[in-house]
Parts: sequence; C-alpha cells; structure tokens
Amino acid sequence: MSSVEIDYLGEGRSDLAIARALIEAVGARPGRNYFRPRRTGKDALDRRADSLNTGAKFGNPVLILRDLDSEICAGGLVARLLPGRNPRCFLRIAVPSAESWLMADRDAYATFCGLRVGAIPERPETEGALKTLVLGWADREATKLARHMREARGRGVPDWQSLGEWHAAFAGSGWNPKRAAKSGRAPSLTRALCRLREIVAAERGG
Repeated sequence: MSSVEIDYLGEGRSDLAIARALIEAVGARPGRNYFRPRRTGKDALDRRADSLNTGAKFGNPVLILRDLDSEICAGGLVARLLPGRNPRCFLRIAVPSAESWLMADRDAYATFCGLRVGAIPERPETEGALKTLVLGWADREATKLARHMREARGRGVPDWQSLGEWHAAFAGSGWNPKRAAKSGRAPSLTRALCRLREIVAAERGG
C-alpha cells in the first residue's frame, strides 16, 4: 500500500465507509476522519467544506463525499461550495446519492441484501429517491435487509440510521469499488476513482 494518506469526510457513517474503501482501492491509506457524530447531513458538511479546503494546503489531501440529491448540477455544486478549490481538496458528488455507487456492484449488493439481482436498477444514477427504493425492498423482498430493519426498529432505531448502518457494513466488507466502477453503472463513481488515482500519483511526485 502507498505511503500516501488521504483524510476524509462524509455526510454520515455509510459515506465514511465508502470513503475508506475508495482510498484503499487506489492504494492509499485512510487518514484522519473529520466526521462529527452531532454534525451529520449535507448542511453540516457544506459549512465545513471551505475550512477543509484551506487545511488541505498544509496537511494531507482531503476527500469529501456528498450526495447530489435534488441539486441540478454536480459541477455547479462544487463551484458553489469550493469557489477557490485547492487541488488537494477533493469534493466528489454521488449522483443522485451514494446508494448508486453501492448498487453499481450489483451482484454483491443483491447478495448482501438478500434481494434478487433483477430488482436493482441497471442505471441507478438515473433513479430518484434511492433510499426510499431500498426501504421499499426492506418491507417486501430483501430478506437479509428486512431482518436487519426489523431488529433495528425493535430497538427504536430510526430507519434512516439503520439503513446507514447497513450500507456502512456493505461498503466495509462486500463492496468492491473497482468492480462497481468498471461496470459503468455509476459514472460519477468511475470519475471519482480516476481523480483519486491522479491525486495519489501527484502526491507521490508523478
């Protein structure tokens, strides 16, 4: 593994697991985790992006993961959040959300959830409300995910939190970012891996 270390931040715990997997997939080491449990979601991340951008000048490169959701344009969002972006601060937008990156590893995702492969969209980036889609599977046909959700509900855990835990577990074990990117099902993931490789090469000195 490379000596290059990349710090990271995401909206929630599943994004952190995705970030670590991406960093390791390009041969780097996950560095500092900037996540704060009481500051979750897009708004909290957006407020911190500029300070991390400034800090990247002096410390490790930083990977920031954010969902596009209802925003119109990923490029415009990056320009708004980081108008003076440092090349060592790497803000990547998952289209429409990080679930599309996980679903791009289609067979592995289906197996992990106990779901038939045919239920997963061929082009998840073109779908809206992916979290709602996944929760629908939990109520109907994804046997392993359904069991996890029932147990979490029994403990009083909100659906959004237990779904995040589920996706964090998948990202940290069954998900293969390279395989998912190679599938072509999530172009924003493919671009993210390409840029991460460029950052690692630049940190190594070419």
